[in-house]
Amino acid sequence: MTQKRLSQEDWLAAGFRTLAQGGPSALRAEAIARDLKTTKGSFYWHFKDLGAFKTAMLALWKHQATDAIITDLQNLPAGQDPLLTLITIASHSPTRFGGAAVEPAIREWARADPNAEAALVEVDTQRIAFLHDHLRTSEHEDATKARLFYAAHLGLEQLARTRGDSGEAERQLLLSLLRPDKAG
Repeated sequence: MTQKRLSQEDWLAAGFRTLAQGGPSALRAEAIARDLKTTKGSFYWHFKDLGAFKTAMLALWKHQATDAIITDLQNLPAGQDPLLTLITIASHSPTRFGGAAVEPAIREWARADPNAEAALVEVDTQRIAFLHDHLRTSEHEDATKARLFYAAHLGLEQLARTRGDSGEAERQLLLSLLRPDKAG
């Protein structure tokens, strides 16, 4: 029985799981290779070094957790509410890439790594701008509401880790407070 050849995405997914479980200090080629039951040689086939691996992780995170979601939300069928859809998307993270624990782990990583910090600032800025633009088109022009919604989402993610629930009911309530015209 031959072992499946690992792809760059396999390595990145393992990196996110490692980050979520052990934090940024656990991002080491040998440890991730052990988790994947392979050698470091496979790692270096895909990545020049650990720095290139971390850069690729941050790029993939920025794309999957922000760019791709915003694109999907902008292409929703007419009548489908982007913020309601965002609530659903934001509370379900793919376990292959570390699940809900990845975002807090990246925020922790950003405290000590300037590249992770720059990626986080870029993502937060882009996410808040998207929310602000959407709230403005919904006749809510106050940028503070976009930051409030985003901050509440981040806080609810933290609570979900300790409470064991998704926080979706709280997100729905927050959305109804921000957009009383859409309240059910």
